[in-house]
Order: sequence, then C-alpha cells, then structure tokens
Amino acid sequence: MPFDDASGPIDDAISRDIIDTNLLGPIRLTSALIAHLKRQPRATIVHNTSILAYLPLAVSAVYSASKAALHSYAMSQRFMLRDTNVTVQEVAPPWVDTDLIGKSGDPRAMPLEAFIAETMALLASDNEELVVEAVRPVRANPGPGEHAMFNAFNADLIANPPGQA
Repeated sequence: MPFDDASGPIDDAISRDIIDTNLLGPIRLTSALIAHLKRQPRATIVHNTSILAYLPLAVSAVYSASKAALHSYAMSQRFMLRDTNVTVQEVAPPWVDTDLIGKSGDPRAMPLEAFIAETMALLASDNEELVVEAVRPVRANPGPGEHAMFNAFNADLIANPPGQA
C-alpha cells in the first residue's frame, strides 16, 4: 500500500503495480478459473477489498481507488454469476494492526487476531459482503454524509499518523 499524493505527480510504475496486483490480478485469476468453477457442484470466489473501497485514504489514493474498483467488479461478477453454482463474496477489512503500514498497536487499528476470528465466522455464511463490525458504520454511510466522513477520517490520520495516536 504505497503512499502517494494526488495533488502532485504520481509514479506511473508504482500505480501500475498497484492496479495490476489489486484489480487486474483478481480479474485475470477469476477469468482463468471461471469455466472450471462453473463445473463444480458449488464454488465461491472471495475478493479482498478494503474499508478504503468505501472511505478512501487520501494519502494512498491509487491503492484506495484500486480497492473501490475491485468492489465494483465483485458486485458485477456476483450479479453475472447469480444463476450459477458460483457465489462471490467480498472481504472488506478495516485498518488491521499488521505490517502493511507498520504494526504499531495503534488503538484505531483492529487487532489481527480479532479480525481473523470475525472474518472466519463470516466466511461460513452466505453473505455477499463480509464486513466486520468495525467496518459497518463506514459501509452504511453512502450519500451526502460521505464527504464529511471522508474529510474527518483523513484529517485525523494526517494529524495523528499511524503509530502516533
């Protein structure tokens, strides 16, 4: 999850790597396997997006956009597979205390063990979106309140960088 600055030049090679990994990778993989999956009695595709698909991190704009694009793709893929034996689930993690941006014990980050436990329980369901409790308020906030939530979220993270809260 490289940081960037959408107010200035963005490194094209890094952007391509992010998009190749987070968007084109899942598209290419599921495309290569879809015929095989359709021949199975039951199959599930699991896409890993992020809370940043709904609430972008301004200092990681390309990464956030790639997760939003994968969320959109997962919705379309789910719809197109609706009358088949293939289901599509989307895991949308919150900020989890991992080495992605430096495991720091920041209280705003969900402990990894708690995230794994909650996600594993959700994977056993038929839910289309596997949204842990910490993400639900963000996921439920589309529309006019979106900009206020985005601005407050990003202002807090800039004022209190990870590991310094």
